[in-house]
Amino acid sequence: MKNLYKANLYRMIKRPDYLLGCVIAMVVTCAITSGAYAFPFLAAKTADIRMLFTGAAMVLFFSIFPPLFINPEYADGCIRNRIIAGFSQRQVYLSHLLSMVSAMTFMFICYLIGGLIGGAAFEAKTLEALFVLFIAVCAYAVLAATVSFRFRKIIASMLTTMLIFNVCFNGLLFGNAILSILNGAALRVGAVIYNINAFGQWFCLTGYADDVANPGSGIQILLSLMIMVISFVFGMAGLDKRDLN
Repeated sequence: MKNLYKANLYRMIKRPDYLLGCVIAMVVTCAITSGAYAFPFLAAKTADIRMLFTGAAMVLFFSIFPPLFINPEYADGCIRNRIIAGFSQRQVYLSHLLSMVSAMTFMFICYLIGGLIGGAAFEAKTLEALFVLFIAVCAYAVLAATVSFRFRKIIASMLTTMLIFNVCFNGLLFGNAILSILNGAALRVGAVIYNINAFGQWFCLTGYADDVANPGSGIQILLSLMIMVISFVFGMAGLDKRDLN
């Protein structure tokens, strides 16, 4: 599997769309963090908050990139050739998951560099928020990669990942409305459900959500890890018995 992973990384660093995404992550983050380009509602915010705000763009990127990276391998017979060469479908799947996490990690580093150049202070509270955001987007990338591996057709895969993106985005909007009318134990449960969504965590981290919507960094991280585990179990279930025809 190590060779599969290395081959995926080599192919990834040669892709213009991924490299462009990393460049955009750095440049846009720097521009917004520094205030060179600021949305009106961010004008009064600190550089750290402006930086956190741009982090949501990575959720969109990893709704699009996994289908573009993974699904063409079905069409060109690459995955079938790997199976013939002696690799199992589970090994191929795991190598793609690790590749997506690596892709997310490198893009996140570009994002951090952009924020640092833009003037973010990276205080303890910001570093904690950035770690939570990193785990949340990693979980989303793993989910999108699992969907892409299960839906072999690129159109079906792309439609599904974009549907998930829209459900998450609209879940944020509806979640804000629903949380505003809850109280007591129902509010605490609602806050946990709200933070299953990577967008929900992002909104809490930027400080735009009410404090009651944030169940705490520990719970946010556990929720993201839960998404990773569920995605992994779903992706591995019966995988080696799947017909590639």
